[in-house]
Amino acid sequence: MDVKLFNLCLLLGWLMVLAGGVLIHPGWGIAVAGALLLVLTLASAYLAGLHESGAKAARGATKPTPTGEAA
Repeated sequence: MDVKLFNLCLLLGWLMVLAGGVLIHPGWGIAVAGALLLVLTLASAYLAGLHESGAKAARGATKPTPTGEAA
């Protein structure tokens, strides 16, 4: 999945939670939606790091490019 599409799906899901929460109670809706956004962002960044480290291990050690980033 493309990164921009993933971020768009994450944003749309969060907006649906926010809209539903605000309809029930504005204060709690914003608080819960904000906490959910923080948790989902940290979880997706953690999973992306696991996926990237697994991909690097699968293809072996690569020589870094002049910028210091792996290809």
